[in-house]
Amino acid sequence: MMRKKILYCASTASHIENFHLPYLQYFYEIGWQVDVAVARAAKIPYANNVIALPLEKSLLTASNLRAAYNVKRLLDKNEYDIISIHTTLAGAVVRLAVHLSGKCSSKVVYTSHGYFFNEEDGLSKWSYLCVEKLLASVTDVLMVMNRTDYRLAKQHRLSKNIVSIPGMGLDLYKFSKARGKDRESLRVAAGYNSDDFLIIYAAEMSKRKNQGELIRTFAEVAAQKPILKLLLAGDGALKDEYVELARKSGYGERINFMGQVSDMALLYGMCDLAVSTSRSEGLPFNVMEAMACGLPVVASRIKGHIDLLDSLNEDCLYDLGDEQALAKRLQSFYQDEALREQVGQANQRNVCRYGLEVVKPIIIEAYSVII
Repeated sequence: MMRKKILYCASTASHIENFHLPYLQYFYEIGWQVDVAVARAAKIPYANNVIALPLEKSLLTASNLRAAYNVKRLLDKNEYDIISIHTTLAGAVVRLAVHLSGKCSSKVVYTSHGYFFNEEDGLSKWSYLCVEKLLASVTDVLMVMNRTDYRLAKQHRLSKNIVSIPGMGLDLYKFSKARGKDRESLRVAAGYNSDDFLIIYAAEMSKRKNQGELIRTFAEVAAQKPILKLLLAGDGALKDEYVELARKSGYGERINFMGQVSDMALLYGMCDLAVSTSRSEGLPFNVMEAMACGLPVVASRIKGHIDLLDSLNEDCLYDLGDEQALAKRLQSFYQDEALREQVGQANQRNVCRYGLEVVKPIIIEAYSVII
C-alpha cells in the first residue's frame, strides 16, 4: 500500500509553525508523508520535506508566476492525496498551479484566514473576489473562520464544500495559567510600577493592523492619566513610522515598542487591558490569547472581532476610525476595576470554544471527508 501524502502550503514558515504544527503532527503520526511549501525553506517539525517558493507579497509579480510554475512542476512529479493551503497569497498561487496542472488529482483544501473584502465593500473587493471565484472550481473544501466570510463564501459559491471552523485552535492551558503568575514580580522585572495601567496590542506593524489609531488615541487619554502605559509587541514595515508618530504625540516615553516577544503569555499576564485596532481579521489569535489570559479586550467592530466579542458589544467594540469612541472604551476600563474583572472572566469562559481540543477534531473531520 502506497504511503499517503499531504502538501501544506503557506506564505511563510512562521505561519505553519505558529498555527498548523498540531495538524502536521497528526498526519505525520498516522504515517503520511508531510511536505511543506513556503517562501523560504526552514526546518519545520513533522515535515519530511520543505520546498522553497519565490513568493512575493504583491500578487501580480513575475516571481509569483514562477512560484506557480514551480508548484505545477512539483504536482506533476508528486501525487499528493491532499494539498492544504493557507494565507491569501499562497492560496492564490498554489491553486493557480493546480488549475494550470489540469491533470492534478489531489484534493485541495483552502483555509481562509480572513478575506480582504467585506459584503459592504464596493469596487475594491472585486480584485480579491474575482480571484476567489476563478479558483473555486479547484477548491474541494473551503474552511472559513467567521460569520461574514461564511456568508460571502456561500453567496459567491467559492467552493464545492464550505466549512465553518472556530479558528485553528488555541493552547488554552498555556495562556490561562499566565494569570496565576506573580503579576507584581512580572511588572517589576519588566521595569513597570505596581500601579501602572498597562495596555497591550500585539500585532505586526502594518497598515492593516492600524497601530496609528491606537497611538493617537492613547496620547489623548494619557494626557489625563499619568499611569497609563502602552505596550506594542511586534515588528513590521511601518514600525519606524509608528515610532515617529509616538514621538510626535508627546507621550513616546510611555509607549514601549517591544519588537518580537517570545512568551506572549507572560506579557499578557502582567497587563490590564488588550486592544486591537485592526482593519481586517479572520479570527485573530492575539485577541483569543488575551481572552484566555483573562484580560478584557477593546477592539474595532470588524469581522473576527465581532465573532469573538459580540456578546460584550457595548463594552468592548468600537467603530473603526472613531477615535473618540476608542478613547471612551479605554477610559471605562481604566476607571472601573469591577468592569475589567467582569469582562475578563467572561472572555476566559467564552474563549473555551476556540481551544485546540475543541477545534482539532472539527478540522480533522473536514479533511477526512475527502480522503
